[in-house]
Amino acid sequence: SRYYLNCSIESHYASYSWYHEDVLVRSCNSSRPQPGCFHFIPSVRREHFGHYTCVSEEEGFRQELVKERLLDRQRSAGQRGSAAAGPAPPRLRVLVLLLLARLLH
Repeated sequence: SRYYLNCSIESHYASYSWYHEDVLVRSCNSSRPQPGCFHFIPSVRREHFGHYTCVSEEEGFRQELVKERLLDRQRSAGQRGSAAAGPAPPRLRVLVLLLLARLLH
């Protein structure tokens, strides 16, 4: 299944990055107008499960904006409060594809 993480861009002077288990997986260029810093996982596998954090940095100030935990649906059937991997709703998939197309254009 596919999954994406979104971190809203609040300042175009800050840099935004997604970390998975404290390892950088995506950086966003906030100097171009865009609504958010997206990390797209086209096919979720076991190595994608775990903690994700979106961090903004501006003039030496570092702030964690989003924290998510991607869980294995089979192993976490009874747990709440965490994101489980699953297909995105159709409208959301279209939005993600449009944003990805704009970023790559």
